[in-house]
Amino acid sequence: MAHGELSRPRQARSVADALVILQPERFDLILLDMVMPGVGDPLLRRQGLDLLKRVRDLGVNAPVLMMSGDRESGKEADALIQGAFGYLHKPFDVRELDRLVARAIASATRG
Repeated sequence: MAHGELSRPRQARSVADALVILQPERFDLILLDMVMPGVGDPLLRRQGLDLLKRVRDLGVNAPVLMMSGDRESGKEADALIQGAFGYLHKPFDVRELDRLVARAIASATRG
């Protein structure tokens, strides 16, 4: 990959798919939903936090943006404490996503 060139977008429909994709590739940014099939307790609706932990355990240091349509108090703070760069409440404005992505990429290139 050339300097300054971003990796191509990839999509995973499950935690298992995400873990397969994450191991051999390098990513500039990861966007995780708080609710995902295939990991954690589905009643808690915090599976994305479990995947975030696994991502960090794999040594993946890409900035992670978490998102959720659930307004439950504490989820955003938990995501940030566990190493997410930012958090989006769905539905979100695409401009908000653009701003957060730009900040995350800039932060990663400086660090």
